[in-house]
Amino acid sequence: MKKDFLIGLLIAFFLILLSFNILLNCNHFHKKLIEEYNDNPYFLEINKNVTKYITGLSSELDVDFSDDEKSHMKDVRNLILLEEFIFIIFSIAFFVLVYKRKIKINHIKKSTLIIFFIGFLCIITSLFFNTFFKLFHLIFFPQGNWQFLPSSLMIQVYQQSFFQNFFIATIALSVFIALIIHLISMVINHPQ
Repeated sequence: MKKDFLIGLLIAFFLILLSFNILLNCNHFHKKLIEEYNDNPYFLEINKNVTKYITGLSSELDVDFSDDEKSHMKDVRNLILLEEFIFIIFSIAFFVLVYKRKIKINHIKKSTLIIFFIGFLCIITSLFFNTFFKLFHLIFFPQGNWQFLPSSLMIQVYQQSFFQNFFIATIALSVFIALIIHLISMVINHPQ
């Protein structure tokens, strides 16, 4: 029973991290989020550079950020690279389980329920996103280099609604992928 729950949990977090990484690397999605509050093409170029930097595709942050903003971006990069490492570990574990045929329908059901539960918690969290956003930064950036004036370039490019919509989209995509996998597994296990 405990093993089944752990496999379900692994699948759920694999799908959430997969969704996060899909959206993190989707410039079209970022463009849509940024254009909700500003259609400055320079901001889109900044976003492309920032995305390459924080995902490790570029070692240089070629953006006219202040020293404090660059320091924060370095911390964000370290956090994203850690997330990518964890995602790779989860991916390997997931595909080993698939290869060895260790994933059963009950694991898919458990992972779907876990993602739905996390999705429900995220809906509640999104209602209090300002508090969640501040708490997240206090935990993951305790050095305090994450607060900037509204006039700063970083805040102009990445307003809080960018992160709130990114957060919601990640969970929505996770739920969607989980439902698709759940439906496929039901069809495979109950052929007509």
